[in-house]
Amino acid sequence: MRTIAETDDLDLSSVRLFLTVVELGSVSKAAARHGLSQPSATARLQKLERQLGVGLLDRGPTGSKTTADGIQLAPACAELLTVASQLINQSEQLRDEHSRVSVAATRHVVDHFLSDWVSATDLADVRLDITEADTLRVAQAVRSGETLIGFTDGPQAPIGLRSQVVVSERLVPVVGRSHRWFGRRRGLPPTTVASATLVLQAPGSGTRDVVDAALAQHAIGAMGEHVEVPSATAARLAVLNGDGVAFLPTCRIERDLEHGALTQVPVVDTRIVQPVRIVWRGGRPSVRTARRLLAAIASA
Repeated sequence: MRTIAETDDLDLSSVRLFLTVVELGSVSKAAARHGLSQPSATARLQKLERQLGVGLLDRGPTGSKTTADGIQLAPACAELLTVASQLINQSEQLRDEHSRVSVAATRHVVDHFLSDWVSATDLADVRLDITEADTLRVAQAVRSGETLIGFTDGPQAPIGLRSQVVVSERLVPVVGRSHRWFGRRRGLPPTTVASATLVLQAPGSGTRDVVDAALAQHAIGAMGEHVEVPSATAARLAVLNGDGVAFLPTCRIERDLEHGALTQVPVVDTRIVQPVRIVWRGGRPSVRTARRLLAAIASA
């Protein structure tokens, strides 16, 4: 049996050159295909023969011919190159996996937090594949393994996932200039606000869940009419248009409050806080780069 050292000396390019000779029936033609001079190709093939201890080619005045042993070894040579190619392909896939992280996040997180978190960390070598969805679908994507990391903004941690709160923000009730409560200073009871026309995001939204949970603490729900919108951006536009009362994160309406386009509705004994969580499946993400991202954002 050949030693490991002899195996280590095998040159895959020489094996490939030999298979080209078998294919073309000529050392000179094989040398030309590989961009080698004929003497250089001949030297490589002779070295391969010495390493294998078997004559691969019969050399004669009219050219070289594959020996019976060479013909018998050709399939094993081809298999060796196939396995080497598979090794390279799998390595490339692993490198790609370790340099990419799939992330699902709510539109609110993408708009107001994610870019700052990423830019504040050393993730220049990481490609983020970001999917926007509501909190319900973000959690589903992480549970199914479709994405490695998610960002939700609901009142509770998604069931079956590990999570960590990375930021908390207030949701404040606001109205536009044409609303009867615009500029009101005296506090309203929660039941009065709940019975008004509310602008609410669609079910599945974390913000909607936070508002529903806050009203439930007062043993009430949205009792009046409500306008259902697909996003916080749409909710902001609706209240600017005077369509009702919306509970919106402070970061989304700071300029509107400052310029007087919106005003906060004072509500007695009500403070609504919306936590933003980073969520993942299992003890920790399986991909090293995802663990880096998780650690970086959690400590930002």
